[in-house]
Amino acid sequence: MAIDGNKIIHAVMEGSRIREAKGIIPLFGVYLSLFSVHYYNRLSFEFEKKMGKTRETEAQALLIQAAQECGYATFQGIRNSWEWDEIVKPMIDQKEDQIEGFTAVAVAFGWGDLEVKKLIPDEKLVICVSDSYEAGGYLNQYDRAASGKCYMLRGVTGAFMDLIYGGDYPDGCFTFTADEPLCRAKGDPYCEFIAGKSPH
Repeated sequence: MAIDGNKIIHAVMEGSRIREAKGIIPLFGVYLSLFSVHYYNRLSFEFEKKMGKTRETEAQALLIQAAQECGYATFQGIRNSWEWDEIVKPMIDQKEDQIEGFTAVAVAFGWGDLEVKKLIPDEKLVICVSDSYEAGGYLNQYDRAASGKCYMLRGVTGAFMDLIYGGDYPDGCFTFTADEPLCRAKGDPYCEFIAGKSPH
């Protein structure tokens, strides 16, 4: 059976109506928070600016690493939840189908219109996003970027591969890393994330 992304998105949207007074949403085995993407973007991009030009690469690496660790733990919790067992698991024929399930959940979270373009098992994952909130946020706040600015989506793309092919949790994190060769913040038509085996 193919993964029905719309069914997953609908389940997340319905479940997100249940929230605590502080905006915490207990859903898919994890605690999600509801906050402005403008706030997240500002924290990320201002952190990068404060680190300065000489430490820009270090700042970007830290943001991507934080996103990958977060994505790794979050989606591990999601795939161990009763919601995953009830809604997504019946649609999974092979372990690679989990990545389609992950992307559908990410779409429901409002992270963009993630689409898996290519998946070579244990080797390569290509995800494209035409409406990344990070790229859009960067363009709204600053001039055109010289490099990709979607740190969260880049880290999460690596995390998806870590969870499927990186070995037993929690030791598989950073088995894969992702690059962002195309980014709307640079003037490209969409953002592209390519995950492959980590060189170290």
